[in-house]
Amino acid sequence: MPTDERAKQKRRGRRPGDAAVTRAAILEAARAVFGERGYERATIRAIAARAGVDPALVHHYFGRKHQLFGAAHEIPADPVEVLSEVLVSGDPDHLGEDIARFYVTTFFKPDGPMPSLLRAAATNAQAAAMLRGFIERGIIGRFEAVYPVPDIRLRVALIGSHLVGLFVARHLIGVKDLAEEDTEVLVRAIGPTIQRYLTEPLGT
Repeated sequence: MPTDERAKQKRRGRRPGDAAVTRAAILEAARAVFGERGYERATIRAIAARAGVDPALVHHYFGRKHQLFGAAHEIPADPVEVLSEVLVSGDPDHLGEDIARFYVTTFFKPDGPMPSLLRAAATNAQAAAMLRGFIERGIIGRFEAVYPVPDIRLRVALIGSHLVGLFVARHLIGVKDLAEEDTEVLVRAIGPTIQRYLTEPLGT
């Protein structure tokens, strides 16, 4: 059997050994490919090839590309799925507060992945492209399908910019009044603004 054919057969299905080893190899490959190509140009097929597994196995372990991105960068929850659940089952009058609470308490933890991602995006074009692609396609694009209201892409972009700005001021710059404030106070303070971005007319 030709060498290249044996290599193809070896890549099909699961890697030998423990599933944790396979998952770790996929995550390592994902971080490398996302870093080299950015979010938009990175593909499941390319990540699978780097890890030496079949693309179906990547989907089996991690689902879609935005979910793999989150797992590879240790994002503690899938923001698209959480936002979808909030929009479908949450109280319409408190969506802003619910979204703010999730991001402030879960997604933007100072010991999570966001500090390194934001610092990298500020100084590295590839990192910026990767994070921008994830926001534009992985979050805004999916949000658009779940919550089809006028100007939804702009609305979600405004929400994201507000929350990222808060994270930068609180955890990266260390603005004292924000850094020392109770999380729940911040959630209640910014919730109405997030609500306005999401449900009220813009620019009026």
